[in-house]
Amino acid sequence: MEVLGTTSFGSATAPLGSSHQRNTSPPVLVPAGTIRTAFQPIVSIRTGESWGLEALTRAIEPATGRIIPPLLLFAEAEEKGLLAGFDRYCRRVAIESYGGERTDPNAILSLNWDVRTLSHPDHDPHQFLRIVERNGLAPERVVIEILEERAGDVDELVKFVQDRRAEGFLIAVDDYGTGHSTAERLVRLEPDVVKIDRALVHGVSRSVLHRETCRTIAELARSIGAIVIAEGVERNEDLAELAMMGIELVQCFLLARPSFDMASVVAEAEASVAVRREFLRTSAATELGRRRSVRTSHERIVDEVVSSLRTASTSALDLAVDTLASTIGGIEAIYVVDVIGTQLTPTVFAPGARRKKGFRPTMVGADLALKDYFIEVSFGASSFATRPYVSMASGRVCVTHARRVELSDGLEVVLCCDLPESLGIG
Repeated sequence: MEVLGTTSFGSATAPLGSSHQRNTSPPVLVPAGTIRTAFQPIVSIRTGESWGLEALTRAIEPATGRIIPPLLLFAEAEEKGLLAGFDRYCRRVAIESYGGERTDPNAILSLNWDVRTLSHPDHDPHQFLRIVERNGLAPERVVIEILEERAGDVDELVKFVQDRRAEGFLIAVDDYGTGHSTAERLVRLEPDVVKIDRALVHGVSRSVLHRETCRTIAELARSIGAIVIAEGVERNEDLAELAMMGIELVQCFLLARPSFDMASVVAEAEASVAVRREFLRTSAATELGRRRSVRTSHERIVDEVVSSLRTASTSALDLAVDTLASTIGGIEAIYVVDVIGTQLTPTVFAPGARRKKGFRPTMVGADLALKDYFIEVSFGASSFATRPYVSMASGRVCVTHARRVELSDGLEVVLCCDLPESLGIG
């Protein structure tokens, strides 16, 4: 019997590192055929239909029948200098398994390619196209997933992506948003799919930072023409939040765990979406109602500030802002800007407003002409409200409302009110 790392993996046995686990038993030899492919559906939470399947390598330990963790498999292959061959072998097994079981010719198969192997002498990317075609698959229905942060040479990675795209394959950047992922690499690679890492997706309904990060990644992906997939959703509330921000495709245990039975796992995932459709509709309606209510509250607070500010004169503007910040509830900070964007008053915080160390408000005379809220009102809008963002004045997430106001002596100014994110609409 040959071992993993020889030229042919079809009759190989793979040394899978029990020695890397907590027990001290010798390495286990796993015969050919025990490296198997599990499939996990990627599902649209809007239509309830499966968009594709990711192929995931699994191995069964002969003595116990337990599944050996994939990370352990690839770690040992790398340690023994066999990563390129093992990675290629796993893709071949996945393609052959998928080709023999698929029932939908239009389904997408997504599988991983370890980019650490790109500079390996055994690296032969063109072989992949031959295997795909031999199994009756169209390259445009196959997604190659890469972890771009693992690439040692970005130029080499870009060339690899361009060559595979020229062959007709789709490219996905996996686990985006954590580690050393960068927007610059994303723009250079121009992937067809961006998969948001589970660490950011987890708790997205409860954390404004997770929510805004996911939203930003989704917007960046769409700007370069990429489909967005959220991985690792664990709660129905997070699923609903993703749907509200326009992220349609998800891949997660909440809907279906990976399975060797492709047809049954697709049916399970689609059924899981179906039973949640009413929850998703109700959640959307509730969230839209909350946003309308918050907008109303925002407008009421700002209306009250505007009404009082109109009675102030230019000479008493500082006093008026100071008084309003301390007497009208729901405000974090107030400041006033002239019609060309120059700050006229200090940034006045409400009593008890929380501020992080190291953050400082802008001062009188600051040029705020390029702030998005000022640009909006300077080009004709009578009012504008930002999405939640981190304030440079307080270091906290807030929403800024800008309004044109005419003072009692006829001077036109722009009122800027920062409201705490807890009152935000994002």
